[in-house]
Amino acid sequence: MSKKFYLLAVIVVLFSAAFASAQSREYEAAVSSSLTDVSLPSGALRVLPNHVPAEIDQTLEKIVSAGEGKLRRGNTEMLLWTGSDLKKVGAVTITNRLTDTLRVAGWKYEVGGTENGITIFTVLKDGANKRAIIGFYGEAEGTFVFAWTEAHASAEQNSAAASADLTVGDASGYEFATPAGWSRSDSAGKIVLSKGDDKFIAFLPLMDSSGDLEQDANRLIWQVFKGHNTWYGNGFTPDYGTFEKGKTAQGLEYFRVYRYGKKASDPQEGFVESRFDAVILLVKLGNKVAVIAGRSPFQSDNHDDSAVKTLDLMLYDLKFKGVSNAYNLKNEVVGSWSAASTTVALAYTFNPNGTFNKGGAIQFRTSRDRYTDNVTTTSYGMTDAYNVAGNILTQNYKRTGQVSKFKVRVYQTKYDKDPWQNKMGFLPVANPDGGTIVLTRSN
Repeated sequence: MSKKFYLLAVIVVLFSAAFASAQSREYEAAVSSSLTDVSLPSGALRVLPNHVPAEIDQTLEKIVSAGEGKLRRGNTEMLLWTGSDLKKVGAVTITNRLTDTLRVAGWKYEVGGTENGITIFTVLKDGANKRAIIGFYGEAEGTFVFAWTEAHASAEQNSAAASADLTVGDASGYEFATPAGWSRSDSAGKIVLSKGDDKFIAFLPLMDSSGDLEQDANRLIWQVFKGHNTWYGNGFTPDYGTFEKGKTAQGLEYFRVYRYGKKASDPQEGFVESRFDAVILLVKLGNKVAVIAGRSPFQSDNHDDSAVKTLDLMLYDLKFKGVSNAYNLKNEVVGSWSAASTTVALAYTFNPNGTFNKGGAIQFRTSRDRYTDNVTTTSYGMTDAYNVAGNILTQNYKRTGQVSKFKVRVYQTKYDKDPWQNKMGFLPVANPDGGTIVLTRSN
């Protein structure tokens, strides 16, 4: 059996197992592809990145691995058509419409092989920004799955990381796990995590500090992104940004700034092709600061695989060698916290005696100013026990015997010139890929 069709046989097994799990995962309606930007046939559903079934991810990994080390994966997208949307036109028509749209947009579509209803394909785009995407599609149990991933030459220099001034020095003091889907490159002077050609997080050597982390962050961000400065067109102000401050799992102070960046030579107004999301995180270590810089495509900060969101998750575990001070969050956890979209909220009240109340809540709002309300939350529900050890919060439910553990972060955020808000993030220990729950402190 040829290597290509041996791979197809493996994919058939994985693919058939994936259908049941794919249909129960979270997804969103999609009108265009996040990978190629082309419009999609009606009825398309995009599986959210954190909910792509493992079988689908493994299938794409096997396809890329068939390149024998010559390729590495970039961004991935999984699309579904099901129910009446699929029955109305059928998988063949959906495939033809999508591939025709790709060709019109300048992509070259080629089929690599088909076996047992599973088709492997590639789409290529020539020009100044050459791109290659590999994927597969097939139909089973009333669902049509179309999954693809960008492929890069393994030796290709990451163009996004090259835009940062990655100063040579000692970056060996960082301790963290490489996030899923990211590639890690270590050298004597830096550690770079990358995802595709347009996202990176660079861990840089310690730098001198003024003692004021906010001042240092605003000073260092454009030193790190050498040759770039703030983009503030379309009504934004030069000092626009979103900001966060708090303590790491070891109790070290940190400050983070997120801004829009562009090439310094480009204008402010109009379409500025070089725009990107820039984030810098400083952690205070004595009279020095550890510097972590990230870059993502413009206005992608809310995407699960952006540098901003990835740093959010990494802050739960980021540590530094040689730092021995333990940090217990209990004093910061004590109080009332809620997550609300209307006047009714999920609420926790953590008491100093080790008990907590969890339940619904009613919020009473009074105006602080024209933009901001004061929020008073009254919670009700069960009363159970909790304890905090380091940054792990354990909840013990006496009625059911359930024990829930979360990694916890207590921090402050603000948008532009708004007041600081107190936040607490919960990351489930048993299911960190499920995302965080963010609560706001109530008055």
